[in-house]
Amino acid sequence: MVTKCFQCGNPTVKKLVVAENWWGDTFTMVENVPAWICENCGEQYFDAEVVKELDKMKEKPPQAKRVMQVPVYVYGQPA
Repeated sequence: MVTKCFQCGNPTVKKLVVAENWWGDTFTMVENVPAWICENCGEQYFDAEVVKELDKMKEKPPQAKRVMQVPVYVYGQPA
C-alpha cells in the first residue's frame, strides 16, 4: 500500500487503471488494474501482488479482450 507519493509527497488514492506495457516488441494494455494514484501529480504505484500478476500475464499472455491499432508518430516531423 502506497499512501504517499514518492515524487511530490501528496496523498494517493486507490483506483483501477489501464496499465500500458511493452512485452518484447508488442505494446499491450491491461484494463482494470488496481493502483495507487497521486491526487496531485498522477504518479501511479502498484502493490507487489499486482506486479507479480502482471509479470505472470507477460510470461503467459491471456486471450486478448480486443485488439486495437495504434498510430505511431515521429517527434519533430512535419505533418
